[in-house]
Amino acid sequence: MQTQDYVQCVNQELERLLVFETVFKEYAHTCSNIEKGNCLASENFERIHLYFTKNIIRFDRFVDQCAAVPAPSGYERFNQLLVNGLKGIREAVIDMLEAIQPDHVDHHQFATALQQQQSAREQINTAFEQINVPAF
Repeated sequence: MQTQDYVQCVNQELERLLVFETVFKEYAHTCSNIEKGNCLASENFERIHLYFTKNIIRFDRFVDQCAAVPAPSGYERFNQLLVNGLKGIREAVIDMLEAIQPDHVDHHQFATALQQQQSAREQINTAFEQINVPAF
């Protein structure tokens, strides 16, 4: 893959990642609102769990698609860090999903997953910071 094509592909991936991240943050916010009773009558943990599951399936495919993109010469390390960060986010949102029970949220598990998600985001940020930095 040519460098210009790769950069364009990564930009598109980032746009999609932002959409997924926004959706996952909204689910976390909605869980909090459900616990407080500040929600629509149709919002409940079972429904959030269902929607979250559907989006994780889509996110899983997205991560696999990103991992399949070949990095051009000089971008291999960046690509590996990016893909590892995406996989970290995937693991974290799966843990978030598992914390959502039919009648409550396991706050410890949910908070731990949010921290894992933040660490994965930081790994992606590190990838961008290290573009064009010598590997020695």
